[in-house]
Amino acid sequence: MTDRETLTGDALDERFVELLRGVLPAAKRARPITPDLDLKAAGLDSMATIELLLRLEDAYQVTLPDSALNGRTFATPAAVWSAVREQRGA
Repeated sequence: MTDRETLTGDALDERFVELLRGVLPAAKRARPITPDLDLKAAGLDSMATIELLLRLEDAYQVTLPDSALNGRTFATPAAVWSAVREQRGA
């Protein structure tokens, strides 16, 4: 099963998985990216969160609102993708 299959979602593409994997520490990048992966446990610290935010906003031409910049939004890949997808539809 690929990461893309693991992260099933209507508009999800491989780019999201690669952007997410790119900000995780090298030692943790080989882990499968599942929707419920605890991103903090996977190494997503505050600096990596900001880097991910910038990469996502650039790649998907969205701006996440200040209200989405919290621990819940960046807790799991599913939560991050949901926030991005919501802005893409806005």
